[in-house]
Amino acid sequence: VARVAFRDARLTSRTRQIMHIPSDYGWTLIAIGGACAATIFGSIKVSLARRKFGVEYPTLYAESSHKNAKAFNCVQRAHQQTLEWMAPVMCLTASTGLVFPLAAAVSCGVWTVGKLLYIQGYSSGDPNGRHLGGAIAHLGDLPLIVMAFVAGNKVLNA
Repeated sequence: VARVAFRDARLTSRTRQIMHIPSDYGWTLIAIGGACAATIFGSIKVSLARRKFGVEYPTLYAESSHKNAKAFNCVQRAHQQTLEWMAPVMCLTASTGLVFPLAAAVSCGVWTVGKLLYIQGYSSGDPNGRHLGGAIAHLGDLPLIVMAFVAGNKVLNA
């Protein structure tokens, strides 16, 4: 267990609180870093789709009148939806990892695999292609949400 000392503003200058970081927390950090692969993958897919379908910046989504609107918008939406979930999943992984480091890392890893499949499937141009990856991603994010409540309870009752 690593020990990190920090000052609590409510305590006197001579008093320190110690935060314990589990020795397996490194796996949590690795999972968080790995999750960035999903956003990079999505970003590359959008860049390639912009070139392929002729959708120029700063246009976020192609207008419905654009001949390749559906194909481009599926790629863009896959990336955007991944970004929408990125912050909550990263916060949940980092915080629950302080109590359940391996479970948080595995859940984040499952979420990442799901998002990679989600992006790949949705980018096919068929919105139904997102379902498998979305289901797998929820097998990662839902446990993180539950772990947050369990971890909070565990910390409050310590």
